[in-house]
Amino acid sequence: MTIAGILFAVMMTIMIFFLVINSFHSILLMCAVPELWSHWQLADDEYFHALVGTDALPPISVIASLQHSPLPPVEIAAMLLGLDYPRFEVVLVVDGAAENSLGNLVTALELYEVPPAFTINVRTRPVRAYYRSRTYPRLLCIDMPDTSIGDALNAATNAARYPHAVAAGPNVVFERDALLRLSRPFLLDRSVACASGILRPVSGAELRDGKITLRRGRGWVDGCQTIEFLRNFVYLRLGWNRVASNIVVPSNPVMFKREHIFGMGGFDATVEVPAVDIAMRMARYLTDNGINAMMPVVPDPVAWFVVSGDLTTIGRTRRAWMRGLRRALVHNSVMLLNPEYGMFGLVAMPYFWLGVVIAPLLELLGYFGLVAGLATGVLDSSFAWAYLASVVGYGILLSIWSVVFQVTFLPGNDGRSNAVRLLAYAVIESLGYRQILLLFRAAAYFLDRQPKHSNGQPSPSGVT
Repeated sequence: MTIAGILFAVMMTIMIFFLVINSFHSILLMCAVPELWSHWQLADDEYFHALVGTDALPPISVIASLQHSPLPPVEIAAMLLGLDYPRFEVVLVVDGAAENSLGNLVTALELYEVPPAFTINVRTRPVRAYYRSRTYPRLLCIDMPDTSIGDALNAATNAARYPHAVAAGPNVVFERDALLRLSRPFLLDRSVACASGILRPVSGAELRDGKITLRRGRGWVDGCQTIEFLRNFVYLRLGWNRVASNIVVPSNPVMFKREHIFGMGGFDATVEVPAVDIAMRMARYLTDNGINAMMPVVPDPVAWFVVSGDLTTIGRTRRAWMRGLRRALVHNSVMLLNPEYGMFGLVAMPYFWLGVVIAPLLELLGYFGLVAGLATGVLDSSFAWAYLASVVGYGILLSIWSVVFQVTFLPGNDGRSNAVRLLAYAVIESLGYRQILLLFRAAAYFLDRQPKHSNGQPSPSGVT
C-alpha cells in the first residue's frame, strides 16, 4: 500500500471513530430526556422543603479540606453551616501552620481544642489537634500538616459522626438546599450507594456571612466553559444514569455512605484527583462484594464551581483530570469488558478509554493528517468537509442540543434571555476552545509528572 493509501485509510478510520463516539454521545443525550422528565415531576421545591424538620431525611456529615482552597476559610465554614437541612455536621480540615487559616477560624467561631472521640478506620498522617466551636456545635475542625486532598478527606471521614457524608471540593460554593437535593436519591431508592450533584461554572464568588454573590464572566472563555459543563458534566452524565453507573466528576459534591469508603480503605492519599479514583474503586468494590447499588447523578444544580478564565490554569486542570482518569483506568483494568461488572465494565470502561483517553490523540492526529492530505492532494475538499462535519460539526450539534435542554428543562439557571448567547458559544466552543483543550489533554501524555499535593483543581482569582 502506498503512503497516500495509508493516509487515506487512517483519516477514514479516524472519521468513522468520531462518528461512532459522537453518535454514542447523542444516545446519551436522548437518554437524558427521561431523566429530566422524571426530575421535572419530582422536583417540587415545596415538598422537599417541607421535609425539613422531619425524621425522613438521613443525617449527613459535610466534609471538606480547606488546605488548598482559595476561598476564605471563615466564609466557607459560614456557608456550610448555613445549609438548609435538619440534621448535619460540618467537618473541616485545615493546616494550622498556614497563614490566615486556623487562627481566623478560632477567633471568628470560638474554637476550643477537644480530645478525639471516634474510631480511626483509615490511617492518615498525624493530626495536630481537633477543635469544636462554642457558637456552632455542628462544627468540627481538624488541624493537619499540609497533605493531599485524599489524606485530608480520610481524616474528616474518620471524625464524622453520621453514616452519610458529602464531600465538598475546594472551589465549590453550595446552594442552601444542596443537601436536600443530594439526599433525594437515598429517599427514593435504598440501593443507592452514592449520589452526585450538578455543578455550574461561575467566574467569581463573594462570600459574606455565608451568603453567596456570584459573578458570571462575560468573556469567551467563560462562555465556552459554560457550554462544556452543560454538555459533558450535566446532560451527558444524566444520560449515563440510564446506561450505566456514573463516574464522579472532580469537584462535584458527592453524597456517599461512609461504610463503603471504609470498606475500600478510604480515599487514596497518593492520587492527584481523588474523585475520579474513588468512583472507579467504588464501582469495583460494590460488584466485588455483591452489592447491587447505583451511583446516580441528581439533575439539580446543587453547587457552583469557581473556574478561572486563565487558559494556563485551565490547561493545568485538564491535564490533571486526564492523568487521574488514565491512572484510575489502569489500576482498575480488571473491569474492562468484564461482564461481571455489568454495564460499567462493558460500556462505561471502554468508553472512558476510547472516548476520553484515546480520542484527543486521534483528533490531534486527524487535524495534522487533514492538513497534510490537502497539501499533497491525497484528500480533496469534499472529504475535508465530511471529516470536519463528523468531528467538529457533530460536536456543535450536541452542544446546541445541550443548550436546548437547558432552556427547556432548567430555564431558571441561565434564563431564556441568554439562549441566544449560549447558542453562539455552542458554536465558538467547538471552533477554537475545543482545539485548545485538545492540546492540553494531549499534553497529559507527555507532561506526566504529578505535582506534590496537587488536587487537580484550578486556583481561580475571582474569589473574595
